[in-house]
Amino acid sequence: MSIIKLEQADQFVIVDAEMTTAELQQKLGSDDLMLGVLHDPASTMSLSDLFMNQQLNLWQGAFGYLRDQVLGANWTLADGKNINTGAQVVKSVAGYDLSRLLLGSGTLLARCNTFTLRLRPIRRKLFYYRISLEDYLENSHRELLPSSAVADGAQHIIMSSHYELRRDYLSLLDSDSAEQNILDVLRKFNAAPATTALTSRPDVLPHPDFDWNSWQYPCSNEQPACSAHLDALRLALCPNGESFGD
Repeated sequence: MSIIKLEQADQFVIVDAEMTTAELQQKLGSDDLMLGVLHDPASTMSLSDLFMNQQLNLWQGAFGYLRDQVLGANWTLADGKNINTGAQVVKSVAGYDLSRLLLGSGTLLARCNTFTLRLRPIRRKLFYYRISLEDYLENSHRELLPSSAVADGAQHIIMSSHYELRRDYLSLLDSDSAEQNILDVLRKFNAAPATTALTSRPDVLPHPDFDWNSWQYPCSNEQPACSAHLDALRLALCPNGESFGD
């Protein structure tokens, strides 16, 4: 599993979908580039697992959702046909982006062979702060714009920022211990993605049964509003009804 093409000036990479996220980040470091996704250096999670199985990006506040990191991909449909989606540019005028339909679908609709991923200049430092839940919900979108955030007990948040912030309601934290806290949450999510909910910038208070310490509450991999359309989507991609079986 390897990098197929790397364009440092245009900041994108074409990579085998089974390459691990940690290995890709390590290789990109020599070119002062990175994928805008918080990753666990000890994890063996592949890029396919990351982008196809409803994972979430804990750097969402800075770089957007996981699907925003994917410029295009090469796919194999259940009937054996190969298709390409997207383009090697951040903004494409090619019409509907089929990549966004397929991303997060597991192998219900297609299997990914290669990803074309958007890259960023490597980050040099993050600042970590402790903030009350009340202040976070009031200010996160308006003036803080955090790179990531995780719960610290029932009423506080640990957030990161690429900028040094000076606000009376923020407490600066030791970077090493705070980053370890966020990685622990990420590992917990990766261990049980179907039953774990994470968000980097909550708009509203979570569900009343939400467990702030584990960031977990019962949720479904397949939303009822979407399930009625899955068969139609599969038939549109594979008219003869072929399926991967899961």
